[in-house]
Amino acid sequence: MRPRSCRLSPKTLLALVLAALLAASCKDQTVMPVPVTPTTAPQVPAAPAKPPYTEISIASQNRRIPVIMYHDVIAERGKDAQWFDCSREEFEAQMKFFQDNGAVPISMKDLYDHLTTGKEVPEGAVVLTFDDNYQGFYDIALPILQQYNYPSTMFVHTGFVGDKTGLHPKMDWPTLKELVKNPLVTIGSHTITHPDDISKLTPEQQTKELVESKATLERELGVPMEFIAYPNGKNDKTTQELTKAAGYKMAFSIDNGLAQESPSIYCVNRYVHTRLENAWEDRDRALRGGALGIFQGEIKESLVGFQELESAGVKLALITGGLPTTVTSETREGVLDFVKRTKAVAGINGTFFAMAAIKSTDNKLVGPCKTPEMPAVMPDIEVTRWEKLKNRPVILWGPKTMAIVPYQPETMGNDEVFKAFMPDLTDVFMGGVWLVHEGIPRKREDMNTFAAKDIQDARRRAFIGINSVGQIVLGASKQSCSSAQLAEAISAAGIMEAVLLDSGFSTSLVYGEKIMASGHSTPTTPSRPVPHAIVLKGTLDPASKKAAAAAVPATRDESSRRRRRRR
Repeated sequence: MRPRSCRLSPKTLLALVLAALLAASCKDQTVMPVPVTPTTAPQVPAAPAKPPYTEISIASQNRRIPVIMYHDVIAERGKDAQWFDCSREEFEAQMKFFQDNGAVPISMKDLYDHLTTGKEVPEGAVVLTFDDNYQGFYDIALPILQQYNYPSTMFVHTGFVGDKTGLHPKMDWPTLKELVKNPLVTIGSHTITHPDDISKLTPEQQTKELVESKATLERELGVPMEFIAYPNGKNDKTTQELTKAAGYKMAFSIDNGLAQESPSIYCVNRYVHTRLENAWEDRDRALRGGALGIFQGEIKESLVGFQELESAGVKLALITGGLPTTVTSETREGVLDFVKRTKAVAGINGTFFAMAAIKSTDNKLVGPCKTPEMPAVMPDIEVTRWEKLKNRPVILWGPKTMAIVPYQPETMGNDEVFKAFMPDLTDVFMGGVWLVHEGIPRKREDMNTFAAKDIQDARRRAFIGINSVGQIVLGASKQSCSSAQLAEAISAAGIMEAVLLDSGFSTSLVYGEKIMASGHSTPTTPSRPVPHAIVLKGTLDPASKKAAAAAVPATRDESSRRRRRRR
């Protein structure tokens, strides 16, 4: 389940303080010098006084990692088997599936480092986890995992260690002590008693489950317990805060979803093993649809040039060079007004806005936004549209660097996450779809995966991009076209990265004081006023000024002219 929004009550705040004190107390007890004898428990290495709790980083968005959850692995499926049991045959088949599909299981530490710092991991990275400390892991799963050299993590509920009753016996402490020495195995916590829904307990009860299970595992196994899986995946905001206070670095739910698209480092998504193929399909779909990775490149300042050309059958107007900045309006304005007001030399309409009505003056934007005048990134607070915005491209830049990243609304909702990725950040806004990546045009079917329904409608279209020498490119089609046609055209024109801006009636490309491309069909209404624009500061290229003066801005596309002649 998604973390439920809630305010922390005074009682919860007190529990957080108690959790921190109890966790510190347990650590102090653990690391006290004790004479080592054959019966003395191993000591836990001292943890840092202030562990660096971090969230899911923008730098991790270059991958999509499924985390798979198993429970018991049994010899064969009989009448007493549970739905979540995995037979030896099924488990071997799934390991073979990973091998055949280029999956590369990685360790829990590698996942954490990747999510929080962007540490490089294989393109086919996947994480294997096991809940409930079943003996079947040691007897059946582990030999198979070792055969493939696949790392995994076992989450242990300490109140049931060594319980051999019933059809699903649990591993005992000697077995766990052997496992913890295996470089392919990580041990994590699964609370003490495995409550059905830990978030329903009082903060004090939750603290006990979190802190004491961690302390017991550290005392018995002699290694820090940094990771936890919530029983049945259930948790809320209070549970996450208490988990952080207890000293854990990362926690897991059982929500279907890819790790990078999780709502928090303390609520990382996992798929039940019965949905393994669905998980891999979700991964492929995300990578095809918009999670293309991360582009980050240097902006090269130059004279601001203009050209018109026909590329792949589409007439384009392109402006290159200068330094970009974004600007918003208290209502809505024409792009030419933005250019004049900011003393810029060129500009284009920017991001999407919530109210599409042409006569509206509403200036609420879609997605996160920051201009140089804003002290911090303004998040998108309309939760109802978050799912539609996930993985759409977000464009950001500072004085020298531009980046494009896939948007995650739940973890990209504050200034800190953007500044951690780009410390000198000045501008942020959302695009419609990634059109060209690494010089390759996106295919129609891949654009349609996450984009709006009108993404392929024939209309005049606007975009922002960067070319092979690092110049910013503002561009628009001077005729109606689909996004797929536009992608082909701008790729053929040598643009390496490009993102769709608000198009149709909003399209407006300005060079100097002349509107070079517009969204309407009449000279008196060249485009719809907009609340957000991208403008270029710099000096107009003298040769391009002559070309722009000779150019005739499109007031109708060629198809409209042909229809009029036929009438």
